Amino acid sequence: MTTQMSILQIRLKNCIQTILELEPDFDDRLWGRHFNNEISALKAYLQRVDRMALAEGDVQRLEAATANFLAELKLFAQAWPQQNRLLQ
Repeated sequence: MTTQMSILQIRLKNCIQTILELEPDFDDRLWGRHFNNEISALKAYLQRVDRMALAEGDVQRLEAATANFLAELKLFAQAWPQQNRLLQ
């Protein structure tokens, strides 16, 4: 059963999982500890996505925010060559 709601949930899960896949890179760096609370919150949200009522606009904003976050991390990695493992 693929309804509009489940498609939105899949899209939101994809955003969250994309960021969570970076957790090992965060942990490998000194600044990683600054993301511990956010990573924990994302893990909790991921467990609840199937029960969330989502709207297209909200998911689009979260997708845009995820893309912006990843772009900023990529810029950071380019500015700091020793950080290049992140987002290669």
